[in-house]
Amino acid sequence: MASYIEHSLVVLSSKIKNKYNDDNLYNLIRKLAQTCTDAGFPGEGGFGGDHKSNKEIVEITKLIEKL
Repeated sequence: MASYIEHSLVVLSSKIKNKYNDDNLYNLIRKLAQTCTDAGFPGEGGFGGDHKSNKEIVEITKLIEKL
C-alpha cells in the first residue's frame, strides 16, 4: 500500500507528463515515489542520512534540481 506522499508524487508525475509532456521529470518523480516507501525520518527510531533510501532520494532530488 502506498503512503500518502508516495501517492501524491505519482499523481504529480502524471500531471507533469500530461501537461508538459516531460518524460524525464515524470520518470524521476516516479522513481522518487517508489523510493520513499522505505525512507524514514531522522531521529530516534527513524532513518538517518546514511540510510540507503534516503541517499537515493537525495540523488534523485539533485537530478530534478538540475532540470
